[in-house]
Amino acid sequence: MLKLYGQFRSRAFRVAWLCKESGIPYEHVNVTINVEGATCKEPGYVALNPNARVPTIDDDGFVLWESAAINLYLAEKYKSPLWPAGAKGKGTMLQWAFFVANDVEPHMVTVMQHRVMFPPEKRNAALADASDAALQPRLKVLDAHLAKHGRFGLERWDMADFMVASVCYSFTVMKYDLGRYPHFQKWLTESIERPQAREARKLRE
Repeated sequence: MLKLYGQFRSRAFRVAWLCKESGIPYEHVNVTINVEGATCKEPGYVALNPNARVPTIDDDGFVLWESAAINLYLAEKYKSPLWPAGAKGKGTMLQWAFFVANDVEPHMVTVMQHRVMFPPEKRNAALADASDAALQPRLKVLDAHLAKHGRFGLERWDMADFMVASVCYSFTVMKYDLGRYPHFQKWLTESIERPQAREARKLRE
């Protein structure tokens, strides 16, 4: 059986959500991070993931890390209903997956860390403000696309949408104000209220 290593209040949540959407059974192996004595630093886990980060999967002996790579692999291998049809659908999926990972997530994470996660004495307001400013044109891209098309998949809500939603879920966690981007805000709310998303969210909560 597929093993998913990580804690659900981390990027491992994205994999759990994909498994819910795709009907993929898995065994959860709790691996802690960002705490004293975090088990992600233990030699047994580092042997699986040399970065000592989560998530990692072991799919019948095939070990893979990086949440985006894991989700694309699982969706294709297990024939997820979210997997797009045709080269154009796959290209669109990869376009949005790379965009959200490279252009949105780094700035989003910095804002989250320095406004929400870190203790006040470790927060850098200037850094958070700079990252927030860098986010705006990226959010505008997402909002403008949705204003025109209503989704990121070509014909339906598919892996293109999932890859964006699974990353951007963190905006809701940190209660980020998306009011300037109504199309994106509406789409994200609808995405995380999908039945499978609600099931995955219960694992976090």
